[in-house]
Amino acid sequence: MTAELPESSIPDEAWEEFQRESEGPARLDAPKEPSARARMVAERLRRADEEAARRQGRVRGLGKRGRGRTEARAEPEAWRAWPDQPRQARRRRGMGVFWVAAAVVVVLLVMNPVGALGRLV
Repeated sequence: MTAELPESSIPDEAWEEFQRESEGPARLDAPKEPSARARMVAERLRRADEEAARRQGRVRGLGKRGRGRTEARAEPEAWRAWPDQPRQARRRRGMGVFWVAAAVVVVLLVMNPVGALGRLV
C-alpha cells in the first residue's frame, strides 16, 4: 500500500501567489519583537532598579494581616523615566515673560507711536 498525495486542483503558481500576497500585509501588522540585545539591556536595567530599591530600604515589612514581606515597585532613575530639566523650564518661563513684555511694547508703539517715541527724545 503506497500513500500518494492527492492531486490538487489549484496549480503551484496560484499557491505561491497567494502566499506572497498574504505574507506582505501580515508582516507589516505583526508586532515587532525586541532584539536579544534589547531584552538583555532591559533585564539588566530592571535588576539594577530592584537592587537600588533594596539598598534604599524600599521594602515593606509585615502588614497588619501578616501577609509577609512584599517589595515596593522599583522605579527607574530620572534620566530613564522622564527628562527632568528644571533649568530649561526656568529658561523657557523667562523667555515667555520676555516675549510677553516685548509684545506689550510693540502694541503700545502701534497704538500711540508719537507719545511713546516722544518720551524717549
